[in-house]
Amino acid sequence: MSELLPVRAIGLTDEETDALSELLDVWSRKRAKNLLLSVYYDSKQVFRDLGISLPPQMRNVKAALGWPAKGVRALARKHVFEGFSLEGEPDAFDLNEMLARNRFDLELPQAISSAYKHSCAFITTTRGDTSAGEPEVMIQARDAEWSAAVWDRRRREIRHALAITDADERAQPTEAVLFMRHATLQLTRRFGVWRATRLPNRTGRVLVEPLVYDPQLSRPFGRSRITREVRYLTDAAIRTLLRTETSAEFYSSPQRYALGVKEDAFKDAGRWQAILGRMLALELNEEGEKPQVGQFSQMTMAPHLEHYRQLAQNFCSETGLPMSMVGIFADNPASAEAQQAAEAALAEEAEYQWRVFRPSLLRVQQNALMLRDGLTEPPVESWKSQLNWTPARYVSPQASGDFVVKAVGADPELAGTSVMRRRLGMTQAEIEEVEAEIRRRGAPGLLEQIMGRAGASDTSTEGGGQSDPKADAEARLSQINVYRVATQSGAEQDSAARYAAGEIPITALTFREGYEPVTLRRASEE
Repeated sequence: MSELLPVRAIGLTDEETDALSELLDVWSRKRAKNLLLSVYYDSKQVFRDLGISLPPQMRNVKAALGWPAKGVRALARKHVFEGFSLEGEPDAFDLNEMLARNRFDLELPQAISSAYKHSCAFITTTRGDTSAGEPEVMIQARDAEWSAAVWDRRRREIRHALAITDADERAQPTEAVLFMRHATLQLTRRFGVWRATRLPNRTGRVLVEPLVYDPQLSRPFGRSRITREVRYLTDAAIRTLLRTETSAEFYSSPQRYALGVKEDAFKDAGRWQAILGRMLALELNEEGEKPQVGQFSQMTMAPHLEHYRQLAQNFCSETGLPMSMVGIFADNPASAEAQQAAEAALAEEAEYQWRVFRPSLLRVQQNALMLRDGLTEPPVESWKSQLNWTPARYVSPQASGDFVVKAVGADPELAGTSVMRRRLGMTQAEIEEVEAEIRRRGAPGLLEQIMGRAGASDTSTEGGGQSDPKADAEARLSQINVYRVATQSGAEQDSAARYAAGEIPITALTFREGYEPVTLRRASEE
């Protein structure tokens, strides 16, 4: 740390230099704890022997137990992101392509896992270099092991943040990105001096958003799921496993005794020959007495296994995991209701965490929008955006179907809505595919209505004269085009059909939820 502070920088203002110094200090102070959490997550922690019951030979065994990683991954796997929506309309701001180019469906789960491991993770948003093949806007996840941030308690957002992007062989930062409200600075450190490349930031925001596990007023960046209790239980369980393995060695070679034998009876026999030999021949001793051979009472491993089971129960109580996830199974297979009850605490935790993640992810959406469109503030409508995710609680298909049938029976207007389809267990992609297929099936009937209305209009022309077939075909083609443009603009299909047939004016068009009449305008509004 003495190499990093005090900060020597070229191209930074006093405010930026102070921010960099503060962030480097935070990163250095938190790094040891973050490394410890990573070691437990990777099952590489040093074995802690109490020095009482284990023989010296067992102390070099590299035992490992993946409970900390299980506690992180089990909850992280409950989070399945399905995109953003606005008043029921998915991808109202055309961000899906940008998210796909940034592989956000892979980036976000990694950020969530990192947040559960280190207590927080960060998602940064910067302009991309399209000439180098990067997306227009870069959305990247950063873990706390190589990042630092300072919280603004009054504004309840990050005041400034640092993302370390490269380090030397001694794990000292050599490249980093400093995020400020007025600028984003790319930093390079050579010979102990930082040099900055300044990128303007018109948004007025620090383009870094935290994903936090269990935030508290006193701990805005939350806490790790690998708590002190989890670490102790993991160490204790490893010791118990080693004791069990030691007991198994003695169990495989029971202790025997022989009374009244000659001194040279076992002189040329090794230990394992005495234990494993099928036949053991002993002569009478000097007094002519027959030797007595016996075996001590065999030890049992049951106390060790019971202790391990108790430790596993304590671990599951701390993390909310069902016992089956740590290898403790009941004699009879659990029913669907029993499985749902066992995972209830974990599912509730996941649902709560989605509510915690929602403000940060919505701000990530706003940051991406402002960078893409060159805005200085987010669109007003973006504050109404919703975060869509797959429900974390498992519900059997039978129970889901029963709920939907009863809900639609009580309120028939719920039938066919996205909410009911989601309660059936459909993903957002499946809902969109179903709705598109329904629209395709309904399109031919609506076109027939247009053609029928147009034909009725032709028969009622003035004078009853015979119409021109070529003119009729052009008129009908024009009506079909009007219908297509109206539906693409968000108009409801029946309303678009009536408008195309000339039955209603453009001002009477009704639009689907989430759409606004921006494509179709009256001439007076141009």
